Parts: sequence; C-alpha cells; structure tokens
Amino acid sequence: MSSSVEVPTLHTTMGALMIGTILAAVLWGVSCMQTYEYFSMYRKTDDPRLKVMVVVVFLLDTVQQVFVTHTLYEYLVVHYYDPANLGVVEWSLLAQVAPSGLIALLVQSFFTYRVFILSRKNIPITLFLGSLVFAEFGVTIAYFVRGWSVKLVAEIPSKLTNLSRSMNAVGAAGDICITISLISLLQRSKSGFRRTDAMMNQLILFSLNSGLLTSICAITSLILVLVCPDTFLYITFYILLGRLYTNSLLATLNARFKIRGQQEGESFMAAVSMDATSVERRTLPGLTSSANSSKPQHIVIKRETEIEVLADYELGVKSSPS
Repeated sequence: MSSSVEVPTLHTTMGALMIGTILAAVLWGVSCMQTYEYFSMYRKTDDPRLKVMVVVVFLLDTVQQVFVTHTLYEYLVVHYYDPANLGVVEWSLLAQVAPSGLIALLVQSFFTYRVFILSRKNIPITLFLGSLVFAEFGVTIAYFVRGWSVKLVAEIPSKLTNLSRSMNAVGAAGDICITISLISLLQRSKSGFRRTDAMMNQLILFSLNSGLLTSICAITSLILVLVCPDTFLYITFYILLGRLYTNSLLATLNARFKIRGQQEGESFMAAVSMDATSVERRTLPGLTSSANSSKPQHIVIKRETEIEVLADYELGVKSSPS
C-alpha cells in the first residue's frame, strides 16, 4: 500500500466502527431471539405475506451485520501490519448501506400501512408518509451508487457528506411523522371503555418507544455527520439504525399476544363500541294497549353491541354506526 495514503485518527474511525459493530451484534442477537419468538407464536395464524416480510427483514439484517463485521475484520486483522490501509474505504463498508436502506423501506412501509388502516384509509396522510419513506430510499440508493467511486476515507466528506445528511434528515423526518400519526390515531380510537382505553394507552406508549429509538439514532447520525464529517462516528449510528428498525418491527408484532391476551390468556383484543340505546315499550300479557295505556307496562331496553377483533397487523378500531 502506498505510503501517500493518509492514516486517519483511530479513535474516531476504527474505534467508533468497532463500538458500532459490537453494539450492532448485540442487537442482531436480540433480533434472532425475537424472530424465533415470532414464528413460535404466529407461524400458523399470521398472513403469509407478513411472515415473508419478517424473513426478508431478518435476512437483510443478517447480511448487513456480516458486511460490517467483514469491514472491521479487514481493517484490524487482515491488514494489521498495514496502517496505511486504514485510509482506504473497504467495499463492505459501502455495501452495508444497501441492506440497511431496504430494511428501512420495509419497516417504515409497514408502519405507514398501519397508519393507513387506523386513519380509515386516509389517502393524503398515507401519501405524505409514503413520500418520506421512498424519498429516504431514493437518497440511500444515490448514496450507495456514488459511494463506489470513493476509494479513500479522506474523500468521503467531499463526495458523500451531502447525501449522508439528506439520508439521515429524511429518515428522521419519516420516523417522527409516522410516530406522531400513529399516536394521534390511536388516541382518537379510544372508545371510552376503561379496559379498551388501557390497551390503547399501551399501544400508544409502545409506538412512542419504538419510533423514539429510531428517530434519536437518525438525528444523532445527522448531527455527527454535520459536526464530524471526516470521522466514522455517524456511520456507527447508521449501522445501529438498521438493527433498531428490525427490532422495532419484531417487537411490534410480538407484543400483540401480550396486549391482546391480558384477559384469561385470550389471544385477541376486542374493541367494543356501544350503539345508541333503543327503548321498546311492550304491553304486559292480558292487557290491550288501547284500553290500558295508563297501566304499568313492561319496558325492554335493547343494546346493540358491536365487537371487532383487531387484525394482527391492522389494529384498527371501527367507529360505531350513527
């Protein structure tokens, strides 16, 4: 390797990459556990399309982990006696962007679909969120394509920083908007019944926590790429972002059993809405309504109850008919 290649500072490059890879490996282990848990509980009940999406997301998560691990191994083991190689961009460091972008696309699309169902198929909201999701994916593809022309770490700030900023900014905006939409719609779906509202509160809290983690990670990556564009600090958080998306999806799916089975271990959650009460006056036996209108009458109160079992991946609540 040519000695003219500038050797970057280890703490903010290889050190940051190593920490990110270790944390990503821990989160990948969590996703393995959650994937096993998902198929243990839902392999016979979930829609095949949902199961295929889970498999694809998990495989992409695994591929990205393999790429980042390969990057670290190449830098610190294969080229251990070649410090100048630390200034060269490994192909796997760029390749990991592709599976990460696909994970974000699939997971954000899933949550956008939930917004679509909860909003009773509100097209403007869905199109707005969908535009953010596909905008992030488009910028990710542009970053991935242009990244192959970058050979040295020193070239990253001048060639990829703007795309990296856009990618993280749009990703953070998408996560925040999806989270706010889900929380708002779940809040509006409350029926006034204590048990149902308690379940909705759990869903709101769960949506907040899931969206908060990915949003914080994307915003942190954006701040670091603005402040420290010549380091790997922002790449560390970008690596974690893919793991967080995967675990957010799996945690959301696996939480259904706990939330919907709180009463006597049942595996479903019902949203109960009561229609307007109708009152029918029925004359007592042996009396005619014309001759005995002033006599006591038997009053029958009818209550029409509508129960909807929430779909596994929709979690929508139908409003009561007027």
